[in-house]
Amino acid sequence: MSSYEMDYGPAPAGEDDAVMRDLSRIVLAQLGWVLGIAASVIVAAVIYAKLATPVYSADALLQVDTSTNGGAPNQKSVSLLPPAEPMRTDAEIEIIRSRGVVEPVVDQLHLNFSASARTMPLLGRLSASFARPGQPLGAPPGLRAYAWGGERFEVASITVPAALEGTRLTLRALDGGRFELSDASGAPLLTGVAGVQARGNGVALLVDTLIARPGTEFHLIRYNQLDAVSALSSALLVAEKGHDTGVVQLSYTGTHPRLITEVANAVANSYLKQRTERAQEEASHKLEFLNSELPHLRDEVKRTETALSEYQAKTGSFQPTQEAGVYLQGGLDYEKQIAALRIQRSQLMQRFTEHAPEVQQIDAQIDALTREKTRFEQHFATLPSSERNALALQRNAKVAEEIYVALLNRIQELSISRAGTVGNVHILDAALVPSQPIRPKGALVIGAGTMLGILGGIAFAFCRHKFFTGVADPEFVERRFQLPIFGGITFSPEQARSDQQLRALRAPRSTPGEVPAGPRASGSVLTKPRAALANLLHPRAPGSASSTARNALDTEAVGTQSVIASGRTPMRSLLVKTHPYDTTVEGLRSLRATLQFGLVDAPNRIVAITSPAPSDGKSFLCANLATLLAESGNRVLLIDADLRRGRLAQYLGRAPHGGLSELLTGEADLEAAARATGVSGLHFIASGAYPPNPSELLTSPRFSEILMRLEQQFDLVIVDTPPLLAVADAAVIANLAGSTVLVMRAGAHTETHLADALKKLRRARARVIGGVMNAMPAKSHNRRGTYDYAYAYTYSAGDPPDIQAPR
Repeated sequence: MSSYEMDYGPAPAGEDDAVMRDLSRIVLAQLGWVLGIAASVIVAAVIYAKLATPVYSADALLQVDTSTNGGAPNQKSVSLLPPAEPMRTDAEIEIIRSRGVVEPVVDQLHLNFSASARTMPLLGRLSASFARPGQPLGAPPGLRAYAWGGERFEVASITVPAALEGTRLTLRALDGGRFELSDASGAPLLTGVAGVQARGNGVALLVDTLIARPGTEFHLIRYNQLDAVSALSSALLVAEKGHDTGVVQLSYTGTHPRLITEVANAVANSYLKQRTERAQEEASHKLEFLNSELPHLRDEVKRTETALSEYQAKTGSFQPTQEAGVYLQGGLDYEKQIAALRIQRSQLMQRFTEHAPEVQQIDAQIDALTREKTRFEQHFATLPSSERNALALQRNAKVAEEIYVALLNRIQELSISRAGTVGNVHILDAALVPSQPIRPKGALVIGAGTMLGILGGIAFAFCRHKFFTGVADPEFVERRFQLPIFGGITFSPEQARSDQQLRALRAPRSTPGEVPAGPRASGSVLTKPRAALANLLHPRAPGSASSTARNALDTEAVGTQSVIASGRTPMRSLLVKTHPYDTTVEGLRSLRATLQFGLVDAPNRIVAITSPAPSDGKSFLCANLATLLAESGNRVLLIDADLRRGRLAQYLGRAPHGGLSELLTGEADLEAAARATGVSGLHFIASGAYPPNPSELLTSPRFSEILMRLEQQFDLVIVDTPPLLAVADAAVIANLAGSTVLVMRAGAHTETHLADALKKLRRARARVIGGVMNAMPAKSHNRRGTYDYAYAYTYSAGDPPDIQAPR
């Protein structure tokens, strides 16, 4: 059998406009959810921005001078001390965070303990906003332990044993400024009065100020000193501004603007003091060393000057030649550098041993200068010995004098540096009390909350549509699954009322002596002449005498058999008969025309109408569509192939027994099963009794043979199948049918359900010619869609024709 292969995969990529339209429809369809979620997030953001504790930041700016004094050995300047190590900015940042800088601040500002009033969450803050400092508010009954605003409580110092460090202690205010301190278990530790240090059980407490209503409780926590220092060090934000600028920004954040400003300035001053003391200490050590070297250099100057004077007195003065002047000047430079390095080595030996890298570096420099000096003197070996001796004495005297003068100058510099108070660190900008918090930023929080709320609402709408809300847009189904939609059948309130009345009729009754007759009440089969088959294919008018007699006897003549119909079979109204001008019926008429065009190329005239799940309105569609096709002049056979829960007989007012089930098992022949319905051209085969093996009956060769025989006798055979996703029967029938139509109830199926149903049809090699969207809302969000206007132009039986005389 030929099949029509279709691609039920997603729509091709690149359809940006279609995707945007789908997203817009999803959002508009769930606009209430989107706006509700967005509003909730915005309200939460506003509440957070208003109630969140503001955090402030205090910033101080420091300058670290990284330049050092001292010259290289090859320079003409004389460096009498080892060159100081350059100050690196990253190292200074770590020094700012060091315990030596931070701990004095912790002790100065009492950051090693906390003291706070016991307040009721939220209500306490609200009440405190109406209080005046120093005038405590009254407490509600039963809540006297809480502080409600106006209290003043200041602690100057507190020391506790190691066992109580980090433990919350409770201080209860008494009358007359007195108080009682207890531990976490409520055991009293000490009692005291404000302004006087109290001691007891290893605890020492000094309360400066206590103005509170008697019974008010306060919390005290004495932290471990190392923990308090580490906490402050970790909270400091220290970073260099720019690259290699030497400018360091010190920041500290907190909820109390004045306190964080004091902390930032205290840390900056502590660092400045530490660096100044260190510079003064280094200057003192250097000055002490230079003062110890000064007598030796003074004696050396006297000795060299005396030797030069004696030599000049002995030999007389002489005028040095140009070559002798070069020799003298070069020798002076080497001697000054060597002498300065020896002084540096003497200072280093006070702190290091001879094997220290610093000492060995100085020794290497002295050896190198000595070798250079020897090579330099070898160039002047031709000078007379007397002249060289005189020049050597002059050189020694000048070197000793210059070294001595340089030493005196250096002593003066160090004396001034030691007396200074700044050193190489400067406070450029002291921290000021901030007026605006750094967080939360109200405008930023509300703006971000708005964006997050809108995006969250859209994401929720998309997920809800994707996983929890059914598809209701025919255009989306066409584009998403490449499935042509023949039409959209609007929801019919008239049919809904009829179904409600049917449910009321099917309710159990308690009339005595009455035997309930359900839809499967058995009937008696009486043999009749076989010539009645002509009446099956060409039924008489409903008002004929034979029809009247048959209704009176409550029987149906079908071929050689007469089936007694159940007069208690519940009836469903046929909408095309009860309300022929309803908008739903107009949709069915449009579907009839579209379906006829789709059947032009069909390999046979068998149409299987199926749906993904129960309650999609498949039987309603089959009964009304078959009636409309018969009214258009076609000879139509309607088959209820749902052998598990067939209900199609209720629409046609026929007994469900003696139908397809009996036909497949051989209990009834074809002429008896195919019955007239009272609609000209429409015949019907009911589902019959429910068999225990419906799938086996439908897959038997007899079912295929029956369909082929019926196709030859009728213009169109419509088969109402069970749901696709529930059982396998529908796939079997779709394989035999030349055309298959998928009925989908609007909003009842997710994309996954539709994809599974179409995949099942494809695996059955069914020729799916299109789909029908059933029970569509009369008004949808798709205001401009064609399905909103398809049935707007309708008329009723009482509308007069619009006749206008020609002009």
